[in-house]
Amino acid sequence: MRFALPLTILLLQLVGCGGPSQSGSRTSTLDRILSTRVLRVGMNPGYAPFEMVDTDGNMIGFDVDVARYVAGQMGNGVRVEFRKSDWDPIIANLNSDKFDMIVSGMTRTPQRALRCDFTDPYFETGQALLVNRAKWKPSERLVKDFDRPGVVVATRLGTTGEIAARKFFHRAVIKTFENESDAALEVDAGRADVMVYDKPYIAIRSQESPGRTFAILEPFTKEYLAIAVRKGDTELRDWLNLTVFELRASGTWDSLYQTWFVKMPWRGRVKQPSS
Repeated sequence: MRFALPLTILLLQLVGCGGPSQSGSRTSTLDRILSTRVLRVGMNPGYAPFEMVDTDGNMIGFDVDVARYVAGQMGNGVRVEFRKSDWDPIIANLNSDKFDMIVSGMTRTPQRALRCDFTDPYFETGQALLVNRAKWKPSERLVKDFDRPGVVVATRLGTTGEIAARKFFHRAVIKTFENESDAALEVDAGRADVMVYDKPYIAIRSQESPGRTFAILEPFTKEYLAIAVRKGDTELRDWLNLTVFELRASGTWDSLYQTWFVKMPWRGRVKQPSS
């Protein structure tokens, strides 16, 4: 609350109190959001606990609350309109103006930064392992222990999990899937030895099938999740950077983390996977 006034002042400076932007005839994304009072956020639901669909069909998750926080800091009655997207075309959909930003557990990478701009990180994570309990005994294992002929490694297609799997596993067989749930089910069923994916997902997923899987949660990569905007959309990006800073400084980030990653009252509202 104590940060609301500085943010409002900066927002008014950036958009000229709702008047024309400094770029002349071009209306900035920030101008348009304030004018329409709608913030369009692109998401690929299904990535627990960042973005999920509950049993009533509502979007919930850490990123969902972050997006609502961003809209709240804009004031002026701005509301969030969540727009679902498949993962592979999500940046293309951003660039074709189907939404104003992506808040969807996206790791900022040099390759993706060729196609969009990223804010400062709002979440730090890394790749971890979900392991089949029937094939492997829990112990102090390293990633290299699984890189051997005959081992099957599952991951999600087009993600940093796939990038990490191909970087660290040269002798094992790598199988990719359209979503993380299908990759995890392969491990549950014993059709894959191990799954490579983001630590938050692996930590939660291992609790859903403790009799069949266990997790190795020490990250073997370091990654930073950020909000993506269209390339050159500097007014919006700069304002979002300040908002990300305020999200952490105000204690809101800590509160959201406790809700979505520690206490997890949402668990009963989301359909649990079955093998």
